Amino acid sequence: MITRRSLLVGSAAVAGTLAWAGTAQAAPRGSVTELRGGNLAVKVRTRAGWGANEDLRFKDGQEIWPLAYFKAQTLTVHHEGGGTGDDPAQRVRNIYQLHAVDNGWGDIGYQLLIGRDGTVFEGRYSGTDCVPVFDTATSLNAVNAGHVVGYNAANIGICLLGNLSEVEPTAAALESLARTAAVLCKRIGLDPLGTTDYVNPINGFAKTVPTMAVHRDWDATTECPGTKLAPKLPQVRARVAEILRGRH
Repeated sequence: MITRRSLLVGSAAVAGTLAWAGTAQAAPRGSVTELRGGNLAVKVRTRAGWGANEDLRFKDGQEIWPLAYFKAQTLTVHHEGGGTGDDPAQRVRNIYQLHAVDNGWGDIGYQLLIGRDGTVFEGRYSGTDCVPVFDTATSLNAVNAGHVVGYNAANIGICLLGNLSEVEPTAAALESLARTAAVLCKRIGLDPLGTTDYVNPINGFAKTVPTMAVHRDWDATTECPGTKLAPKLPQVRARVAEILRGRH
């Protein structure tokens, strides 16, 4: 759960429906696009698809949070920790409003978000192309976001909607998380069952964490990603490894 402006420390601002596909061609920009890694792909609802007001990213004609890209080293799983309503797109818009306007960041702090129905949403704006998270269709460089204090750069944040200390994550959301993580791991070359000696390329902060981490791996004072989701991460990681072995 992200509510504090301090999460931008260590970021450059301060210094779906699922499908698999085997082609390298990215889907055209529209309401849905694809995030690809090797022969794997997951469909992602674009910012336009969930109704992002791109004006919120600007002040006096200048982008509030300029884009920066770093070769991805790890993934971090979060939960929304609050919010209400049955429309996941509206909940994403609410998070966007909180981060971009109320917190003053100029954008949403997660690269990707996942609804309880399994829909994957594009988060942080990553450029004018049709590729979420990364700067180009084949790049390993992820757009910088703001979801872990001091450890944002080169760290891809995935947020599951809902308060997952109060409600169980759905099977659809967990499978979507596993498939999304599998695409990212395939693309970047990460072992979902391994550990990563992470080094922040901006501030030099270093920490050894699970390669597919959760927020509390970085900050022991947080409950995120929720007491009902955190115990399920070992089985999610195992599912990611299974997908990578070809068992889709």
